[in-house]
Amino acid sequence: MPTQPGVGYTFTTSSQGENFNIIQPWQPIPLVANAPAFVCSPYKVHSVTPKTGGGGDYVTFDICPGTFNNLMPQSYDSVNEEWVYIDDQYVDTEFVLNFASTTTSIVYLRVGPDSGSHAFPPASPGSGSDDPYPRIYSTGGALPTDSDTFGYVAIAKVTEVSATEYTVEQYVTGSLWGDRLKTGTDTARYYYARI
Repeated sequence: MPTQPGVGYTFTTSSQGENFNIIQPWQPIPLVANAPAFVCSPYKVHSVTPKTGGGGDYVTFDICPGTFNNLMPQSYDSVNEEWVYIDDQYVDTEFVLNFASTTTSIVYLRVGPDSGSHAFPPASPGSGSDDPYPRIYSTGGALPTDSDTFGYVAIAKVTEVSATEYTVEQYVTGSLWGDRLKTGTDTARYYYARI
């Protein structure tokens, strides 16, 4: 049966076989039903808005759900003062970007091994500020340096253009798989791949 034309690709046929040219890759699922203008790809940072009337050290943002090693990361909800999974966002959730003494903020994923079982990352979240379960943070400075305890990957950089306008430079556009390698006394190394 000969190859038939299809949506999103073209093809040519010769005596040596067929050659496909993909015109458009798959489309991410929209964040909101009936809103084709916005598509939500994993870890996409969007809807960056001033926290109170413009400017200041902190602004809020939304982030699309994405996974790390098939686990949904958590982020701190500053309104309800609790850690929430990024796919459990609700109307009054505010994720905070830190703009302390700078015009840029890095949104990053922090991962680490469980100190008891050495699983990377732990299969379930623990408690306390040193919980190695995958979490989303932001910093008004540079990305933290990897250590034996935690590895960091930049998801996006948000830059303040004016008191009410921000631009987003997206670094990660898909869910991630990661490995942690530690040999001898060397600092652990972290490797990431998009899935």
